[in-house]
Amino acid sequence: MTLTVPISVAIPAFEHEGPLAHTLQRIFACSPLPQEILLHFDGGWEPPRDFSAGAPVPVRIFRSARNIGPGGGRHLLIRAAACDLVACFDDDSWPLDDDYFARAAGVMNLFPLAAILSPAVYLREKPAQMDLAEVSETVSFEGSASIARRSLYLQLPGYVPVPDAYGVEEADLSLQAHGAGFQLLTSPWLRAWHDRPYSDYQHGLAPWVTNEVLLAYLRYPRWLQPWGWLRAVRHVIRHWNAQNRASLLHALGRGPAQCAEFASHRHRYSSREIWSHHFAPRKRWTLENTGGGPDGLPALKLTAAGPAKRVLFVQYTNPAAYPPLQHSSRILARSGWEVEFLGIEGRQDSRLEFAPHSRIRVRRISWCAPGWRQKLHYLCFIAWVLGHALRFRPHWVYCSEPLSAKPGVLAAKLTGSSLIYHEHDSPLPGTKRSGLFARFLANDRHLLAQRSDAIVLPNAERLLAFAKTFPPRGKTFCVWNCPSIHELLPPGPLRPATQPLIVLYHGSIVPDRFPSAKLEALAMCGRDIRIRLIGYETPGSIGYTDHLAAEANRLGVGDRFEYLGPMSRHELLKRCAECDVGLSLLRIHDGDINMRHMTGASNKPFDYLSQSLAIIVPNDPAWIELYVTNRCAMACEAGSAVALADLFTWMDDHREEVRAMGQTGRRLIAERWNYETEFQPVLQLMEATLISSTPPSAS
Repeated sequence: MTLTVPISVAIPAFEHEGPLAHTLQRIFACSPLPQEILLHFDGGWEPPRDFSAGAPVPVRIFRSARNIGPGGGRHLLIRAAACDLVACFDDDSWPLDDDYFARAAGVMNLFPLAAILSPAVYLREKPAQMDLAEVSETVSFEGSASIARRSLYLQLPGYVPVPDAYGVEEADLSLQAHGAGFQLLTSPWLRAWHDRPYSDYQHGLAPWVTNEVLLAYLRYPRWLQPWGWLRAVRHVIRHWNAQNRASLLHALGRGPAQCAEFASHRHRYSSREIWSHHFAPRKRWTLENTGGGPDGLPALKLTAAGPAKRVLFVQYTNPAAYPPLQHSSRILARSGWEVEFLGIEGRQDSRLEFAPHSRIRVRRISWCAPGWRQKLHYLCFIAWVLGHALRFRPHWVYCSEPLSAKPGVLAAKLTGSSLIYHEHDSPLPGTKRSGLFARFLANDRHLLAQRSDAIVLPNAERLLAFAKTFPPRGKTFCVWNCPSIHELLPPGPLRPATQPLIVLYHGSIVPDRFPSAKLEALAMCGRDIRIRLIGYETPGSIGYTDHLAAEANRLGVGDRFEYLGPMSRHELLKRCAECDVGLSLLRIHDGDINMRHMTGASNKPFDYLSQSLAIIVPNDPAWIELYVTNRCAMACEAGSAVALADLFTWMDDHREEVRAMGQTGRRLIAERWNYETEFQPVLQLMEATLISSTPPSAS
């Protein structure tokens, strides 16, 4: 007999027969199963296959001749559902855990006033994370996967049948639920997958503009109506370019007509209700699974979580470009901290994003080119940081580059928070960072040294130099830029020696880090050895990858050289695991403290080792002591194409030794060269020195 739980599944679908079939297959693989499946075929679409044939639970089909959109479809299906709990999916989203429906029912049974429960939803660019046994109130939910309580939903105005509902669907229903006094919950204990690349959401930009106006018209008081137009205009300005300006202006012009079309759905809320919905304090609970009952549901124990520990990361850069920040924030989040990042969007590294986490929020303002506008932009950034600090009320402010000094110090002083300064790269004297700007950076570093409760640098020699120049007030820590232990993927199958040896370089692509001499070495070795390049050009090296491609063609190795561009860290490590050797052949500069003292600070060799790659390092005493003596690397003269060609050839002939070096390196990462081990003393300080008078609750 099929084991089910009292949940209906609602799936609106339109012209996605294959994805819908796969979604149903994944749902039918769950145990226990939902009691029924409800499908809505929108806009007159009729798939050729019979989705009810052979289904383990009843499948009911609903149709609409006109296009009422996913929200309209969900509204119809929720009203028709036989169960009070309705699990909503898109035609390309599904549960990640086999017991998803049992977990959903168990959590919803603990909260009788919960109108909607949202799982953690993951995408291709946002890889799935481990589940966390907790529940918290939230301001919105994930439309592609959520659990609605039918009895409470029927007391709301409900979804508006907008065909392209970007920007209105979840925001609208969330406001409705809050206005009725119901709860909106999110739980990372429930996990779902949405099989759509994040880039696909770009086609929803124009509807988003129109729907900002619609949402304000339907739900906001009259005096607040302009807010919807301001938000719509902001989207237009932010995404204005020659390719989409016509569609954006057309979308803006459609606002009044769409408002008139859906005027019958108008149900407005007071400004107090809107403010409360967005800024009221939210509760959080932990879950304990004490076993399973005869009904197939988990026996859950609910405990109110204590006051949240909060840390605010501040950097006048894109924080996703710094793996140590990703690692430290996730360590803090796993330890119960609420984490918020305030930074700016990158230019060349715009594809670099944080993997999602329920306790980590990343906020960024747009990038600004150097010049007088950037000065104003920086002042606006400071004001923006202070405003968010007052709202968030952190226990710690975490500054991670010199330009974060002023906003970080002011935010810490304003909120009574402790302060950490983490310097990734030490500013250099001379070059373009000289004169007024050099003095500006020096003053900011001095300010951070005097005000910080902890100073973190990734190399012991750099830390000593910093402390000598700017005697710190707080404790100092040397934290190597190691990968997270959670990034150790299971070793893949061994690549046979008959396949080409693949050498990987990842990071910033500049002549100093990846000179064309490496391509000369590739040409000299005369073997089917390949070089893979992943990363981004810096502002001073725009066009350098084109130069490298042209040079590879000139040398006759164009078919053995590939550039994959920048990518998320998750995708980077997957690509890394496809290779055999990692290239970390830096040229040591006596006049550059960063290059002179790079051991521990360079994340490249550690990343390579985490995916079982052998590494090539400079013929420098510090690098040899750290890596070669630990039998996970081979050293080479950085500027010699001949020496590198000889080493490539040796590695191609000695695949077993290369594999052994990679496996040794992976073991070292698992045992000690991981960020969890390195960051532990900093975490202990943060936990031990939480200020005795807890800041007011974040709103």
